[in-house]
Amino acid sequence: MAGGSLYYWDTCLLLAWINDENRKTGEMDGVRDVVEKARRREVKLLTSVLTTVEVLECKLPVGFATLFHDFMKRVERVNIDPKVANLAHDLRNHYMVRRGEFQNKTLSTPDALHLATAILYRADEFHTFDEEGSGKSLGLIPLSNDVGGHRLRICKPETRSPSLDLRRP
Repeated sequence: MAGGSLYYWDTCLLLAWINDENRKTGEMDGVRDVVEKARRREVKLLTSVLTTVEVLECKLPVGFATLFHDFMKRVERVNIDPKVANLAHDLRNHYMVRRGEFQNKTLSTPDALHLATAILYRADEFHTFDEEGSGKSLGLIPLSNDVGGHRLRICKPETRSPSLDLRRP
């Protein structure tokens, strides 16, 4: 992987890929492109061990648990150690104190752990589909380039050559 990028994948990306989600035009092309680049070892994928907890086999399509486990062999999973936990705490605290600036939304514990891991392991990009958040949780893409004072690019995975999806009307 000489000179390849390091991409951090939020759990929602793995679930979208496994479930072949029907998303906005081009979004799944980006996911598939990154998966293929990872298989060819052109890029490196990173995620937290938390992803192992978040992906439930009972919610995967029949027969896809093996595909998921095989793919995860190509993904570096990082433990939640005291450094990750401390930074996640600081990020949650940062957004809790400023929740008035963010429509009273804060950073969820899982999102804080994912972001802290990506920051500490110096990911080039944090890939997610989380634009708007849910309930009381912040969306992640709007935090791009300033995550509690830390520089981290947060975006959807992109492809240079989108495919034509003939399934769509």
